[in-house]
Amino acid sequence: MIKRHKAILSVILASATIVANSLWAQEKLSPLNNLSFPPAYLQLQSDTARMRFLVKTINDSLDEGQLTHVYDWARVGLSMAEKAKTDSMIGIFNFFIGKAYTYHLLKPDSAIVYYKKVLPYFPDKLRKYSVYSVREIMERYSEMGNKDSSFVYLDSLKVLIDTMPETSPKRIGLSTNIATVYQWFGMFKTAVNYYQTAINGNRKNGNNRGLGLALANLGELYSESNDDNKALQYSKEALGYLADVNMPYMLTAANIATYYSNGEQFDSAIVYYKLSAVVANKVNNTGQLNVLQFILGDIYLGQKKYEQAKEQLEKSEVALRESGDRWGLVRNYLSLARLDTSLHKFNDAKEYLLKALKIAKEDKQETLVAVALQSLAAVCAKLNDYKTAFNYQNQYVLQKDSMTNEKTKAELADLEISYQTLQKEQQISLLQKENDIKTLQLQNSRRSILFYLAGFLMLLTVAGIIFYQRNQRNKIQAQKIKAELQTQVLRSQMNPHFIFNSLNSIENFIMQNEKRNASDYLNKFSRLIRSILDSSRNEVVPLAKDMEILNLYVELEQLRFNNKFTYKTHVDPQLLQGDYRVPSLLIQPYLENAIVHGIAHSNKEDLQLTVTAVLEGDDIKYSVQDNGVGRQLAAAYNLQNKPHHKSVGLKITEERIANFNKTENTDNYVQFTDITDEENQPAGTRVDITLKAA
Repeated sequence: MIKRHKAILSVILASATIVANSLWAQEKLSPLNNLSFPPAYLQLQSDTARMRFLVKTINDSLDEGQLTHVYDWARVGLSMAEKAKTDSMIGIFNFFIGKAYTYHLLKPDSAIVYYKKVLPYFPDKLRKYSVYSVREIMERYSEMGNKDSSFVYLDSLKVLIDTMPETSPKRIGLSTNIATVYQWFGMFKTAVNYYQTAINGNRKNGNNRGLGLALANLGELYSESNDDNKALQYSKEALGYLADVNMPYMLTAANIATYYSNGEQFDSAIVYYKLSAVVANKVNNTGQLNVLQFILGDIYLGQKKYEQAKEQLEKSEVALRESGDRWGLVRNYLSLARLDTSLHKFNDAKEYLLKALKIAKEDKQETLVAVALQSLAAVCAKLNDYKTAFNYQNQYVLQKDSMTNEKTKAELADLEISYQTLQKEQQISLLQKENDIKTLQLQNSRRSILFYLAGFLMLLTVAGIIFYQRNQRNKIQAQKIKAELQTQVLRSQMNPHFIFNSLNSIENFIMQNEKRNASDYLNKFSRLIRSILDSSRNEVVPLAKDMEILNLYVELEQLRFNNKFTYKTHVDPQLLQGDYRVPSLLIQPYLENAIVHGIAHSNKEDLQLTVTAVLEGDDIKYSVQDNGVGRQLAAAYNLQNKPHHKSVGLKITEERIANFNKTENTDNYVQFTDITDEENQPAGTRVDITLKAA
């Protein structure tokens, strides 16, 4: 596998919305007297109001990644602030100019100058703009490869976060930034500790987006340290928390595809490649689409589908060259060289490797330089040019030794920090022991009385604990018996309900003299009943088995309704591969509802029923969606045609979900969503069901 050295996902994610605007870097700065302002700004009368307006507008632009006017607006704001001698505003607008130089003009050295100007205006080091300026200076120095300067500001941030609560959002965010810098300089062990701090804090706060980003960063770190198993573990967990955040979700899915491809699990790689491609197309991110072309080409290459690989990699080469992604272009050249080597086109492979080596050396891409040199040595040997091969092999050895020295330095620095942390913990422990000794000395005069009192209280406590535990065991046993009885009753209610509807469908075919349909229906119905009877012996069944039973049920309903609708399923491969178990036919009533009440009443030609099941953290998330008439029209139809009908299927199912999730409230586990079209007319229904993974 070819890994990108120091490719930190948090850096990518932090500036993800900015990447699309990177072409602005060559844009000429607007004169101050020829700027474009929002109409609301022009209506303001005082400089104070204008400055406040600009602060809010620039913050909104930064959040949305729309940076075209940030530099010019910040210059106008700074001019007004200096004229009014408003220190806090001077600091804030200097910060905004630093942001523009960082993400819009792409000049980290100039950005550092302005971030440093911010600090004197915020002497309180815990103030927002002071903390964030120090963070930006640290990251810009690391981006420039200036480790010593970067670590000066990193150490000051470490001192700050030690004073913050563990669940402080600011502490959590800064822990991620610090981890990123340690990772950038190859100090992986220390980086893991800070990522774990961010992960634990986000879990406690319930911040799913922050948790997903931190997990994705940790996955990327393990990828850099050549541990693709852990990279997959953390990246796949991250994906469950990033479903609503397009850019991080897209990048993380692409990373997972790469990890699977490295492990030659190409089917899984294709699954996650497609997940990333869907989002990339949705947000029209051409940069990511270029990267995905390369990933797909690499997958085809691993599968030895050389023609498809050649086509994808050549497309990717053109796109990457046009976009200016030189790191991606080097990887693409290396893959093309691998392809030509496999086809014994050694001269062509050599040309690609020379191109890759040239760019990698110019950009100091040390890992890729080593890969290119090693590959050139092998290709030249194939061409019987042993002298040149020997030369490249020597260069490769020197390059590898240099990288090994850097890695050793990073590992030593890791050990030094671990030793310092251990010393700090020992000092805290010693201080605590001294305090304990002093406390014991002060309490020595009352020890005898307290001893007897403590003994008496201990006896009472032990007796109370024994009594309490006995009562708790009895309660738990009673609740378990009750839950088992309730589940048996609910299952006995649900199964006749389902069987009655199925027999009714067979009767309809017979009455209409549709012998073939009746025969097909009866055959599938018998298979379905056999599967249900097999499953009924157990409280839960494997998820894969349950999906097979549901598929049989839907096939019956398709026959019943003359194939009026199509049926699609998507099940997370992790659910199918793992030993996950669910109550049998738990979501069948929701499918039945979608078919009988949503699809049956619709006259559309492209009616669809879709079922998805994904693993998100410790939960299994089902989604049942149809594009039928919607709940409102279905209810009106039922009121007119079945005024006395009362459905107990959904009520029973909700009770089953509550029993399985061990809760009395199903509001958080079953949610209905009405789908509307562009004209706000009903266009279907989606039901989301959450089960505890078992």
